[in-house]
Amino acid sequence: MGTSKSYHIQGKKGSLFRDQLRGVDLEKVLIVSIDAAKLHQKALICNYFGDVIEKPFFFSVNTDGISYLCSKINNAITNNDAQRIFLGVEATGHYYEDIVRELGYKGFGVKIFNAYTTFEERASALNWCKTDDIDLVALAHCIKNNKGTEFTLAEGIQRQLLTFTRVRRQEIRKRSSLQMEIRVLMDHIWREFQGYAVQEGNKRKKVKVFSDFWGKSSLFFMSHFPHPSYILELGEVGLLRLSKEHNLKLRKSTIEKLLYVANQALSRSLAELRPELVVLKTKLEDLERVNKNIRSFGQEIETLLLQTEGKLLLSTRGIGVVTAAELYSEIGDISQYENPGQIIKKAGTNPIMKQSGGGKGYFGRISKQGNPHLRYIIYNLGRCLSMHNKDLQPFVARLKEKGKHARKVFIALGNKFIKIAFAMLRDKRPFISKVTPYEILEEINKKLSYNCLISTTNTSHKTLSAA
Repeated sequence: MGTSKSYHIQGKKGSLFRDQLRGVDLEKVLIVSIDAAKLHQKALICNYFGDVIEKPFFFSVNTDGISYLCSKINNAITNNDAQRIFLGVEATGHYYEDIVRELGYKGFGVKIFNAYTTFEERASALNWCKTDDIDLVALAHCIKNNKGTEFTLAEGIQRQLLTFTRVRRQEIRKRSSLQMEIRVLMDHIWREFQGYAVQEGNKRKKVKVFSDFWGKSSLFFMSHFPHPSYILELGEVGLLRLSKEHNLKLRKSTIEKLLYVANQALSRSLAELRPELVVLKTKLEDLERVNKNIRSFGQEIETLLLQTEGKLLLSTRGIGVVTAAELYSEIGDISQYENPGQIIKKAGTNPIMKQSGGGKGYFGRISKQGNPHLRYIIYNLGRCLSMHNKDLQPFVARLKEKGKHARKVFIALGNKFIKIAFAMLRDKRPFISKVTPYEILEEINKKLSYNCLISTTNTSHKTLSAA
């Protein structure tokens, strides 16, 4: 019984690899495995049967080093009359990126291999040692068995967006950490500054001194008057004067609460608290710098996003500029995907199928294999859309009726939106909702802080596409 040549056990990846090898003398197929590192890169050249053409050699990631590597590859091609050549590199941190990029400029396509793939290859040979040469051999076997992925490095605006969004997320995490440290310091210096409890009937209620602990007024007092003795010295008159001079807009109730907690404070003396006060000042300066970075990155992200098709994602209620930019930059060129399931699998939010013995099978937990940045974004997307997007809330309600946990609901909704986003980016259309094109543009414009898409009220579908 014959089989279709269009079908392969490895799917599309296997079909492409098969077509490259079919009818070719395997003696004339070369394999180049590259072990990337910070300083000491190493490469091995062999043929399809494992005969070593060029023993493992070191090269540098600079102009001379890449030229040396290419000369070795070209000599092997010439001396062996090679008809096909396959190059592979292990994805080690970010060190492999320059190698892949430069070899691409030279006309060589390089496949990317997960470090866990080479680990499993070593383990399958019952070899528990790990050296550069053993890694090169394991990688050569992986190339021969077509275990790599077709991968293109981010370029142009996508690369810039990827850099800004990831760095901004790091700054957000720094800010969260700093805010927690500042709260702890203020507990040591002046506990009630963050709020105090009052009795209302049979219940205890928390009263905040400032409506926003991280607002302008609160930060001003933490920076300049963090100890209750300063507030008592200023008094009501002094606080009113500061409010006018620095445009703090303190309400009378806020001043009263501030004076109350200052009178009731059990704080130690300024001399005893000197270490905490010095550290607090430093942390507040760090917080100001981090906030400035976040605003700066946000402006760059918004400007770049509006130059891409990713701006269409802003037509979806519940998705802001940063989330849209993160999703668009992590997905990359939509034309490299045949269906949205590939994006979901890339994120590792695809449920694992369990089936055996002819049974029906079931879907278990998500795989968590793939891009952790994209996985985080999909979860965050689901959380935001479940709260703010009325068009998708019926889907959320159905899952909750089935007793699904909130985290599972967020992942499921995030995966659903990936399918919607795939169609939006592929067809270059905004989110389909029962609103006019002008209302969609208005929705996008509300989310922009530094740019503007709407200049007139005379808007059409053509204008929306051009925007």
